Amino acid sequence: MIVNEERNLVDKVHVDINREPILMISNLHKRYNEGQSNEVHALRGLDLTVQKGDMMAIMGPSGCGKTTLLNMIGHLDKRSSGKIIINGIDTTTLSDSQMTAFRRDNIGFIFQLFNLFPFLSAVENVETPLLLKGVKAGVAREQAKMLLRELGMGDRLYHLPLEVSGGQQQRIAVARALINQPAIILGDEPTGDLDSTTSADVMTLFRRINTINKQTLVLVTHNRWIAEHCDYIVHMTDGIVSSIEQGPFKEEEPNK
Repeated sequence: MIVNEERNLVDKVHVDINREPILMISNLHKRYNEGQSNEVHALRGLDLTVQKGDMMAIMGPSGCGKTTLLNMIGHLDKRSSGKIIINGIDTTTLSDSQMTAFRRDNIGFIFQLFNLFPFLSAVENVETPLLLKGVKAGVAREQAKMLLRELGMGDRLYHLPLEVSGGQQQRIAVARALINQPAIILGDEPTGDLDSTTSADVMTLFRRINTINKQTLVLVTHNRWIAEHCDYIVHMTDGIVSSIEQGPFKEEEPNK
């Protein structure tokens, strides 16, 4: 948990909470092996809008395009056609080098397998995005230490990933995703490798980050319990959004 540090976390990871779209997707298509006999049309004209400060789950059967959609939002893969606007920027207008910088500064990633560098300590993993951004080493180290302490990892700063629990590894991954103050955080089955108790702790952490900072999160999950901790649940079928429902948490907090 974040204990007695909520104000510091708000001050440190400030996010604009104006209620306006942070993500707008229009007529998004993704084809693999395009033009070949084994072409796969993974996304079929998908439309989706996410408001600033929302916590959204994406659900659907295997093969419906959930992870493909997340990869398109995060620009880990290139779209076949369509438009993606993030934080007011039409990403179709960016060159490859501009896109690399934009992704670094505006998008945070939290993966199921954490994707931490196994040979780096917790604080070294978290400071890496700042160093890549050109922040001075001493400043990056202090910011990483502060954020890890606020996420309950103050006594594990110099531990390697294999020296801490799965839930603690995920906290390190969350800190790394937050350190650049991204416009949006993407999670691909972020609790999929964790037991139920640890998953509950991680979802409490996500919910608190979202509620305190109005941080926008988009999480792909197969787990209905996880999805019900979100404001909205997007259901996908055959590469499109088939329906969107309001989550129970949203109903409990109409003024979030």
